[in-house]
Amino acid sequence: MNGRLLLITLFAGITAMGGCDNKAKMNQQSLMQENRELRDSLTTSQKDLDDAQARSRQLEFQLNEANDQAANVQAQPAVGNFGPGVEVFQSGGEMIVRIDGDVLFDSGRTSLKSAAKSTLKKIANEVQRLYPSAKIRVTGFTDTDPIKKSGFKSNYHLGFERAFAVGAYLDSQGFSADEISYATFGPDSPLGSKSKSRRVEVSIVTDE
Repeated sequence: MNGRLLLITLFAGITAMGGCDNKAKMNQQSLMQENRELRDSLTTSQKDLDDAQARSRQLEFQLNEANDQAANVQAQPAVGNFGPGVEVFQSGGEMIVRIDGDVLFDSGRTSLKSAAKSTLKKIANEVQRLYPSAKIRVTGFTDTDPIKKSGFKSNYHLGFERAFAVGAYLDSQGFSADEISYATFGPDSPLGSKSKSRRVEVSIVTDE
């Protein structure tokens, strides 16, 4: 009788231990699942944080760009409408007329288009009307593509020749040669696109 009772007690103990073991395994699996879920959540949160930081940097860049533009670009003087591809803005003591290169020249060329001469004539007349004693500086800019077929040694040479072509035409429209100076930045000051980067800027110096 005692032996039988002992067997029953042992069996009950083993069963209880088995139940505890199963419970422990279930608890372990639950903890592992929770850990995986937390890791997944952390990964998602980190990605969201990275995306937010990237967006923040982008917005900060755009804000700085807008602030720079607001600081450098003041109210435009009362100039006429020179047509598409021409922008006029004030920077410091200079009025700047920015003309898209595609308005002025064919690709890789330095000879002014016929339509470009009409645009430059309007610009010359307006500048002389507003600033009869001002000096002007003509600066050529290019995109960053290396010179391949046009025959120029570099983009700096191309930028200068284009600036000189514009200045020579302005000279023919009433400016004297000693009022005109030239510069080239070649590819060093690109704008938002290649077509915008190719340009000539006529700066009217009014604070000297």
